[in-house]
Amino acid sequence: MQQTDDSALLRQYSENHSDEVFSTLVARHINLVYSVALRHVGNSHHAEEITQSVFILLAKKAAHLRHDKALSSWLFQTTHLTANNFVRSEARRHHREQEAYMQSVLDESGTGIWPRIAPLLDTAVAGLHEKDRQAIVFRFYEGRNLREVGLALGASEEAAEKRVSRALEKLRDFFHHRGITMPAAALAAAISEHSIQAAPAGLAASVAAGVVQGSALTVSTLSFVKGAIQIMTSTKIGVAIGVGAAAIIALQWQQASTQKQTIQQLQEQVAQQAQTNRAQQAENEKLQERNAFYARMMADRERDVAKARARTSAELAAKPPTTATAGTKGNFLAEMFKDPDMLKAMRESTATITKMQYAPLVKQLNLSPEQADKFYQIIIDAGLKGLDAMQSGNFSADSMQSTAADLKSDLQSLLGDDGFAQYKDFVRNLADQTMFTQIKKEFVDNDNPLSDTQQQQLLQAMITARQSVTANSAPDPSPAGSSGTTAMMGQYMQQQEQINQNVLQQAAAFLSPEQLQTLATSQSNMLAMGKIGVIMAQKMFTNAPSGP
Repeated sequence: MQQTDDSALLRQYSENHSDEVFSTLVARHINLVYSVALRHVGNSHHAEEITQSVFILLAKKAAHLRHDKALSSWLFQTTHLTANNFVRSEARRHHREQEAYMQSVLDESGTGIWPRIAPLLDTAVAGLHEKDRQAIVFRFYEGRNLREVGLALGASEEAAEKRVSRALEKLRDFFHHRGITMPAAALAAAISEHSIQAAPAGLAASVAAGVVQGSALTVSTLSFVKGAIQIMTSTKIGVAIGVGAAAIIALQWQQASTQKQTIQQLQEQVAQQAQTNRAQQAENEKLQERNAFYARMMADRERDVAKARARTSAELAAKPPTTATAGTKGNFLAEMFKDPDMLKAMRESTATITKMQYAPLVKQLNLSPEQADKFYQIIIDAGLKGLDAMQSGNFSADSMQSTAADLKSDLQSLLGDDGFAQYKDFVRNLADQTMFTQIKKEFVDNDNPLSDTQQQQLLQAMITARQSVTANSAPDPSPAGSSGTTAMMGQYMQQQEQINQNVLQQAAAFLSPEQLQTLATSQSNMLAMGKIGVIMAQKMFTNAPSGP
C-alpha cells in the first residue's frame, strides 16, 4: 500500500536525511505536484519552480509531518497554497494566460467539459473536507483502484466507493453553482484523463538535487518557499487549513464572480456549523429531559409511598391496640400490603414485567396459551410470595430456599425435566438479557445502532462481567427481615456498578466512541433507577410507625 510506503519513507528521511529516500518520494509524487502547479499558473517554467518549492517545503517539514496522514493530500494542498501565493503576489496576468494554455494542450475529446472546469478544479478539490479530498486525490489524481483507496483511508472498498461518490457529488455541486452542469461520471472521466500531466524529463532529478544540495536555486524559487512558509505558519497548514483558508486566498485574485462563489462556500460552512450546534443542543435537551423524567418518577414514587403510609397509619390509629399488633415492627408494612390498590398495582406490575422478560422462553418452549398463562402465574406467585416474606419480616435465606423449592416443583410439573433445564439456562442470564434489551433501544434512539456482531459482543461482555464479579464477591451476611432485604439490595447495586465498569472496559474494543458514550449514559441511567428503588425500599422497610 503506497500510504504505508510514504509513511515509512518520510520516517526514514526525517531520521537519516537519506538523499536516496527523498529522491524516491520526489519521483513518486512529482507528476501530481507539477500538474496542480501548472493548472494554477499556466506556465511550465513557473510550474517547475513551484514544484521545486513544494519539495523544499517537504524536506523542511518532514520531521514535523504526521506519518499517518496522506502525503499526496498534503502535497496537493501545499502546491495549491504555494501556487495561489505566486498568482497573488507575482503574476496576476497569468490567470488569463492559464486559460489560453489549457485550451492549447487539451485533447479534442475533452473540449466540451475540461476547458471549463480546469481553472476551478483545484480550488474545488481544496475546498473539500480532508477525507473527501484524500479520496479524490487517491482515486483520480493518483489513479488508484477503490480497494487501494480504501486501504489508504483505513476503510473497506465499499466505504471508499461511497466516499468517492459523495466527494464527486460535492464537486459536481460546486461546478453546478458556477453554471457548469455535468453528470458525475463525466466529471470523474475528465479529472481522471486530464488532472495529471507528466512532468518534464529531468525535473525530478533537478528537484531532488536542488533540495539536497541547495544549489542552482533561483531567487524566485527561494521567494516562493519563503512566502509559502509564512502562509503555512500563519494558517497552521496540515492541521487546520480547510475550505475557509483556501477560499480566502482565492478571494484575493479571482474575478468578481469567483468572489461571490467563495462567499457562498463560507455561508454553507456557517450553515453546516449551525446545524452541528443545533444537533448538540438537541442532544443536551434530550439528556435534560431524561434527567427530569427520572426526577419526576422518583418524586411520584415518594408520593405514592407517603400516601400509602399515611392511609395505613390512619387505619392503624383507628384500631384498638392489641398484643399482636401494638409496637410490633413490620405491622405498618403488613397493613400497607393489605391495601387492595397496592396489591393490585403490585400484581399488575409483576405480571407485565414477567411476561416481558419470559416471552422469549415461552416461545422457545412452544407453550400453548393455557400453558403460557399457567407458567406466568407460577413465576408471578413466586415473586409475590417473596414480597409477602419481606413485608412480614420473615425474609431470609431459608425463606428464599423454600420459595425456590416450590417454584422448581411447580415448573418441573408443568414443563418436564427438559423444559425445566431450558428454564434454568434462560434464567441464568436473564438479568443481562433484560438489561441488554433496554440498552439496545438507547443506541437506536441516539442514531448509533449496534450491528449484529456488536450486539453479540456486548451481551457476552455483560454476561462475562457479571459472572466474574459475582464469583469474586461473596455476599455479606445480613440479618433476616427488612434490614437484611435492604442490605442485600445495596450489595446488588454495588456489584452492578463494578459490572458496568468491566463492561465499559471490554466494549471499548468493539464500540465507536459515540456508541461507548451511549452505553455509559444508559448504564448510568439504569443504575440511577436501581438506586431509586433501593431508596424506596429503605423508606418502606424502615422507620415505619409502630402503631398507637
